[in-house]
Amino acid sequence: MGRDAPEWVESLCRLPSRFQAGGVSIRELVELCAADLTGRHNATNLIRRRLAEEPQLVEDWQTYSYDKRSSPSPYLDGREVGYFDGTRREVVNYDERLDACADFIVREARWVLGRT
Repeated sequence: MGRDAPEWVESLCRLPSRFQAGGVSIRELVELCAADLTGRHNATNLIRRRLAEEPQLVEDWQTYSYDKRSSPSPYLDGREVGYFDGTRREVVNYDERLDACADFIVREARWVLGRT
């Protein structure tokens, strides 16, 4: 686990590799993380710190986003994050990929859980 990351942060950050292994839906995996997404800003900061410790996780999330076949849903494209429903909406461009990825992870988890 990351140095000071709560267990749910570690589980959530590693979700793409667990999903790729198959056998469990993305919703089940997000639910298993028991992520504390109520404080969106705090969750994003915790996730960003964990991603900074292991940059490969950002690549895993980018691949996950590119491989998604559902719409509408959140997306990550480099340093751009938003929602795609045939058109890109609520787009935010970040200076750092870590910030974009952390935002995407929170958006994706909230979306999967129906919290948008």
